[in-house]
Amino acid sequence: MILIVFLDQISKFLVLNIMLKSLTEINILPFLNITLVFNSGVAFGFFQKFGQNLPYILSILGFMIGLGIVIWTIYNKKHYTAMALIAGGAFGNVIDRLRLGVVIDYIDIFWNNLHWPAFNIADMSICVGAFVYLYFEYKNKV
Repeated sequence: MILIVFLDQISKFLVLNIMLKSLTEINILPFLNITLVFNSGVAFGFFQKFGQNLPYILSILGFMIGLGIVIWTIYNKKHYTAMALIAGGAFGNVIDRLRLGVVIDYIDIFWNNLHWPAFNIADMSICVGAFVYLYFEYKNKV
C-alpha cells in the first residue's frame, strides 16, 4: 500500500513539474500520451460541477474507504494484495485532493479521436485491486 502511494505521488510530482514547463502533452506511443489533467470530480471526471466542498467531501470519503479496507483486511486476514492496491490508490488520490483540491491525472489512452478519460497510477491500482479481489472471490466459490 505504501509503495502504491509513493509511486503515485512521485509520478504526479514528476508529471506536474515537467508539464507545467509549457508542454501540452508528451507522445509516448501511437495510442498513449502523457497529458496533464486537473480532475476536480471523481473517477474519470464524474461530478466535477458539485461545488467547492466536493474535494473535502471526497477526501473524507476516500480516507474512510481506504481505512475501512485496511481494517477489513486485517480483521479477515485475506486478500492482502488486492486490498493494498485499492487502499493505496484511494490514499494516493486523497493526498492530491487535500494538497491541491484536485486529483492529477495524466495517462491518456486513445484510438484515433476517441480518448478514454485521463487517469493515474492510483486509479490503475484501484482497478487492478478490484479485479484481483473479484477474481479470487470467484475462483474460491467455483
